[in-house]
Amino acid sequence: MKILVDKEIFIKSWNLAERSAGTSGSMNIFSTIRMSAGMTDVELQATDIRTSVKCRAGGITVLDPGEAVIPLKGVSDLFKKAGASEFTLSIEDGHAVMTCGKSRYKFSTYPVGDFPKLPSAKGAEFFCSIPAPRLISAIERGTLCASSGDEYPQYLSSAYFEMENGALNVVTTDKRRLALCRSEVTEGTASEPMLLPMKGLREIQRVLAMIDQSLDIKISCDESQAYFSAEGLEFAIRKVESKFPNYARILPTSHRTAADIEKTSLVAAIERVDVVVRDYNRVVFVNLSSNGECTLTGRAQEFGEAVENIPCITEGEPVVTAFNTRFFLDAVKAIEGPAAKLLFNGNDGHMLVRSAASDLFISLVAPVELNREETAALDQPQE
Repeated sequence: MKILVDKEIFIKSWNLAERSAGTSGSMNIFSTIRMSAGMTDVELQATDIRTSVKCRAGGITVLDPGEAVIPLKGVSDLFKKAGASEFTLSIEDGHAVMTCGKSRYKFSTYPVGDFPKLPSAKGAEFFCSIPAPRLISAIERGTLCASSGDEYPQYLSSAYFEMENGALNVVTTDKRRLALCRSEVTEGTASEPMLLPMKGLREIQRVLAMIDQSLDIKISCDESQAYFSAEGLEFAIRKVESKFPNYARILPTSHRTAADIEKTSLVAAIERVDVVVRDYNRVVFVNLSSNGECTLTGRAQEFGEAVENIPCITEGEPVVTAFNTRFFLDAVKAIEGPAAKLLFNGNDGHMLVRSAASDLFISLVAPVELNREETAALDQPQE
């Protein structure tokens, strides 16, 4: 194999593949990139076992077709720090030779046969096709409530993908809250839902941010893998073999209280209350009165108290309840539009947070249990 490389263009493709390779720091077959040069194109392949990527390398002129498995350690920096805008890379007796101007570098490669066979989307069942920016947003907001670590049961650190009435639903829960983002697709089918791990989804987010945002992403799946494909790109994530809870059963179909609040004011108020309580209990007390005002209160023993009064438009009965400040803040920040709508079913019910203009994204937050003394104190007017 021998190729002529335009560094600036090639590095973009190389970085995309490099992110999907193993990053343990050790020298092994998973910390490599496989380069396959045909007569005109070069494909890069990388995997960390859980995910894999195949992408077309840009900025390359093929001088002699062939294959090589290139180690990342050291070599990746040589490519990026090459002293000229072009360099050649050739394979000679199991070694790669990089020539850049008058400089020459020689390093070992791995046998091509040692590189694992990557899963392929060929023959996979079509799931949906969706514009890249819309998929990025769906993953970003729909995975709001997933746990960050590898927790058990596995669905806590995974996202549920399902097609429903021609739209893609991305749903996550950590048992204390739930997020659901619904996105219109270019094309979709009534495929079986699938559960995908958060680590793989965080990686596909980074990959999607690096590609042409005008592209549609084709999602497909087989028994073990989900595939995200676009022109010159195929990214695979191993599916999670676990069941996701029947989340539709807990979504409220009605409410007893509704409040519309300006989003920026609400976010700022919660953040100020959180300053007081974040090192104590991270609890914000919510008092929705019928006079068009929302009172947020935070109390920290041996520190002090914060009281925020925010104008709002309310309908229904008064509410006195409490929530974790981080959960409340995350839910409000994730909505689109200038106003948030908060829906309640009594003091002990969950709070549903969505945009006042749309229900394409909703977040359900469980309340913090209040004792009688706390409830009585909140019912009293502020001095």
